[in-house]
Amino acid sequence: MPRISDDILLTHLEVALAVAPEHTLVRLNADDPRAQRSARVDLARHLVERMRGFTIEGDSHGGPGAQPCLFLGDLSPIG
Repeated sequence: MPRISDDILLTHLEVALAVAPEHTLVRLNADDPRAQRSARVDLARHLVERMRGFTIEGDSHGGPGAQPCLFLGDLSPIG
C-alpha cells in the first residue's frame, strides 16, 4: 500500500479546514466546554469525511496487530 506524502496530506488537511463549517470553527472558542467538545467532534467527523480513501500507514511500532498511532508521542487523554 502506498504511503501518502506529507505535502499531499498537509494540503488536503488545509483545504478540509478551510471548508469546514464556520459555526463549527466558531464553537471551538466557546465559553461552554461542552460546546467546545461538540465542535471538536464535529470537526473530527468533517476531517474523517474528507480523508476517506487515503491510506494511512504507520511504522511497525507495537508489533503485529497493534493499532498505529497517527500522532506519535501524543498519547495523553483527550479533553
